[in-house]
Amino acid sequence: MKKLLALFAVIAITISAASAQDVCLRAGMNLANHIGDVGSYNKVKVGLNIGATVDFELVDDFYIRPGLLFSMKGCRSNVGEDIFVNQNYIEVPVFFAYKLDLNGDLGLDFQTGPYFALGAFGKTKNKSNKTDWKSFKHDGNDGIHRFDFGWNFGVGLDVDQFYFGLGYEFGFLKLHDADNWKQKNGCFMFNFGYYL
Repeated sequence: MKKLLALFAVIAITISAASAQDVCLRAGMNLANHIGDVGSYNKVKVGLNIGATVDFELVDDFYIRPGLLFSMKGCRSNVGEDIFVNQNYIEVPVFFAYKLDLNGDLGLDFQTGPYFALGAFGKTKNKSNKTDWKSFKHDGNDGIHRFDFGWNFGVGLDVDQFYFGLGYEFGFLKLHDADNWKQKNGCFMFNFGYYL
């Protein structure tokens, strides 16, 4: 926890020393899954992501890009039964971006960096026997850990004030405590954005 607080302090100091360049409102589609030892039994779950990022220029063409996103993740499992796992997160990405200007109104955008996510809510639904339960741990019950931390790689196209992006983020942390169930979040993200 102390290391996490120290990281946020470094980020805050870096951001306060820079000047804000662009605010980008974003929305898009997630193709999420659980990756790991039983990932071959899972199918992709489609979800949404929506939020905003802010670009702060550090040096020429290099930026730090913090943001705040609502992101729908999970998977569809067909291990014996038809189960939909819904995980809805509040995410704070902290990306480092490089912007390549192509001709003034057109540019390429490369980003990478960590994300921090907190599970807000979600239900797991068993379509086979028509039952459901909360996806995240609650009241001492088993479930998915609420906190997730991972890494993102992405590329984007800036066209005037519009942004079109593609990225992939993968979690570093196991979703469950069980030793025989080693799965993590994986998610392709497609975004459309508008710079204010």
